[in-house]
Amino acid sequence: MARSRYSLVSSYVGRSYLANFAVAFIFFFFIFFVNQILLIAQRILVKNVSLLSVLKLVTLAIPQFLLYTFPFSSLTASAMVLGDFSANNEILALRSSGISLRHVFRPILACSLVVSLITFLTADVVLPESHNRYRHLYMELMRKLPTLEITSYGSNSIGNQVLANGLASGNSVDDLVLFDSAGQKQVVSAPSASVSMVDPLRFIYALDLDDASLLASTSGDDSLNLAKADRAIFYLDFSQQVPEVATTTPSQLPIHELNNRISQRRIALEQDWEKNDQTMRRLYDTARQADSPSAYNQALDQIDELRSHPPIVFYLQYYRAEKQKKLALSMACFLLVFLTFPLAYLHVRHGRLIGFGVAMLSAVAYWYLLFFAQINIYRTPVNPLFLMWVPDVVMSLAGLVALWRMPK
Repeated sequence: MARSRYSLVSSYVGRSYLANFAVAFIFFFFIFFVNQILLIAQRILVKNVSLLSVLKLVTLAIPQFLLYTFPFSSLTASAMVLGDFSANNEILALRSSGISLRHVFRPILACSLVVSLITFLTADVVLPESHNRYRHLYMELMRKLPTLEITSYGSNSIGNQVLANGLASGNSVDDLVLFDSAGQKQVVSAPSASVSMVDPLRFIYALDLDDASLLASTSGDDSLNLAKADRAIFYLDFSQQVPEVATTTPSQLPIHELNNRISQRRIALEQDWEKNDQTMRRLYDTARQADSPSAYNQALDQIDELRSHPPIVFYLQYYRAEKQKKLALSMACFLLVFLTFPLAYLHVRHGRLIGFGVAMLSAVAYWYLLFFAQINIYRTPVNPLFLMWVPDVVMSLAGLVALWRMPK
């Protein structure tokens, strides 16, 4: 009879958690991530891409936002469930019936643990695969689009270069003038030219100029040089103009690939430490052999400088941080719910609303702790393992301490 009663409670709590999780998931998804998705879609829509292609891109971009949606949704669902139970005296009724709050917490912990597993699979399997497909689709669309759109009596800006032209017909243009302000400033002009893409992978165009003229400044003085040619070819490089969303960042790599890159970068760190040790030994020898106090003090100052600034390999820290971030965000779905357990011991009106407010404040605190950890991983040689797990540890310990101090 008792077992049946406990299973009924677990089923009821589990259903309540899942219902509130669905509501919280929709809220966080739209508030935090839809705006970014719309920006991606807008960037493509202005190029007259088909609606189907835009929908594919948006769908493939969704997994990168879920890594934050799942933990905050789990936190909010737990807070809303316990706040609602407390406000409706359901917690009081359960305790009066001899049912411990452990039987209320267990289904929440079990559900949140499942959400943690789903978050990890999203970070390690779904996100890398979806991003690869997204990148290939995006690059394919970019190759088919007129990156350089030549119109009659129009102009195009490419980095530090401005291309102006007269009448245009297909790939041929008249009265072409190219202003290049990068490095050695120059102006290229031609009464007629043709434009063609020579490298679709790197987005490099060629301008085939007839009766070309080149006017270039001379470094060091104000004079100009003029050169003419019956025919000339000028290349325009668009590779730096391709949006960064088409590149792969460490956060979009699976853990096994991050481990491989960490191993490679660790070799560079060991080499930097070896160079550092050699420099240290050389400075110690210089200090011992110094023939004046100033030379001795200078060597000691250099030694102190090396000690206070140990070698840091940027990408080693980056890869380590992204690996630990995947794990920490996954476990946050489980650990953050401990912060909501004290709500079961508080009797407040509008418990679901109070729970939602507590969850919002906790989510903001977690976000800032995570942001603080991320900006400090490149400033210290400490393994990012200790920094990236700070938000999880701090928030879960705060919940456990508050739960321990609650009157039972």
